[in-house]
Amino acid sequence: MTKKEKNRYLLIVLSVAFASFMVRLNNYTVNVSLPAIAEHFNVGTGQVSRIIMSYLLIITSTLLLFGKLGDRIGLKNVFIYGYAIFVGGSLLCGLSNGIHTLIGARMIQGLGGSMLLATSFAIISKFLPREKTGWAFGITSTASALGVATGAPLGGLITGYLSWHWIFFINVPVGIIAIWVAGKKIPKEEKSPVPMEGAGALAPEKERFDLWGAVLSFGGLSILLYGFNMGKEWGWGSPAIMLCFVSAAVLLVLFILREKTFSAPLLDLTLFKNVTFRLALCATFMAYLLISGNAFIMPFYLKTTQGLNSQQIGLVLLVYSLIYVFMSSYAGRLADKVSPIKLCTVAMLSATVNTFLFAYTLRFTGLGFSLMYLIWMAFSFVFFFSPNNKQVMGCAPQDRHGVASGVFNTTTNLSMVFGVALFEAVFSQFSGGVALKAGSPAQQTPLLKGFNAAYVLGGLVCAGALVFSLLIKNTKNSEASSQ
Repeated sequence: MTKKEKNRYLLIVLSVAFASFMVRLNNYTVNVSLPAIAEHFNVGTGQVSRIIMSYLLIITSTLLLFGKLGDRIGLKNVFIYGYAIFVGGSLLCGLSNGIHTLIGARMIQGLGGSMLLATSFAIISKFLPREKTGWAFGITSTASALGVATGAPLGGLITGYLSWHWIFFINVPVGIIAIWVAGKKIPKEEKSPVPMEGAGALAPEKERFDLWGAVLSFGGLSILLYGFNMGKEWGWGSPAIMLCFVSAAVLLVLFILREKTFSAPLLDLTLFKNVTFRLALCATFMAYLLISGNAFIMPFYLKTTQGLNSQQIGLVLLVYSLIYVFMSSYAGRLADKVSPIKLCTVAMLSATVNTFLFAYTLRFTGLGFSLMYLIWMAFSFVFFFSPNNKQVMGCAPQDRHGVASGVFNTTTNLSMVFGVALFEAVFSQFSGGVALKAGSPAQQTPLLKGFNAAYVLGGLVCAGALVFSLLIKNTKNSEASSQ
């Protein structure tokens, strides 16, 4: 392999890795800036939470669609268009002069983010030699983890020293450079478009694009998440919310039936026949509920009860980020030596105890308990995700790792949407509707009741992940004893 080829492969990987970093980073930089945004637009948690929800909703509901579209019009095209849309959406976010404009711009940003995530791993698999793909996936995964880990502290520092607008503006120049690098270094593909469904006898079914599957999955997920987000405002028992949930259920059932009969489905349902795959995904879903819920609620807790500003909040959350980043490599190596099931079980038991203890200590003042919670949570989750992700991908056949990765990404994004909505709804319900406007001298007693309820929910969520991890262990033991 020549030096020129090595440099080209490196730039391809860096383009993909930076895309993963930006998409994840922009979810978590916004979290810590929410109090400042809420104060700027004079809105409460219900409206400001939609800034996160809209971004995750679009990503979650279109990942499967853009993965297939990449095969039809070219991975490079979808990837570069995704970068362009993401950069354009970021610019619109920074220029937004109203909360609704900002939410709409975040949806555009999410559309570009989905295109980037859906094609990134496929680009590595297609354009790099097989002996280089493991190295490339490692760099991309590390970049994604860095985006998650550094998002909150970076968002706090940018918001504190500049303004919340700059958490979006900063994407524009670096995104333009990334587009140029990707356009120059990612090879052009031969045009072999996949005919759309209904293209006639010349297009065999296995080569057609699953248009109806894309429509049903997007419609079902979008309506479900929209109804979940609007439940508080419209009333959970209102006819409109019930209509959303019923419509979503019908569309998703039709989607599953469609995928069972179509030869080239968006979602390969045969993966779910593996019990370990199902249980590990369920544990992942539960864990990400707490991750996203905590990322949303913690900045408000630190600001309204501890009196911290955006810079200080970012520095406090940096403790969690640093531990996660520096321990993730060791946790991954440990997962190759120790039973992943044992690691997951111990980690989620630790997270469950930690979260319930934090819910109890919320009544006490001082940062000590918050720091202890974040440190403990970082150690718990870093030793959960590496072995759990290994279990998910280990269940998939070699030729379906990409599909399994798509299912995993959809699950995690769906969980993050639910986590934000669920924690915000529980907080609002138990705080008596006290608004969490940044800087407002809200009453401490109802606020603490809301925060306590949210973290009790977090403890229950961790307990759910623990149960699924234990079920994996029992499943493995049953399979071993039956052989």
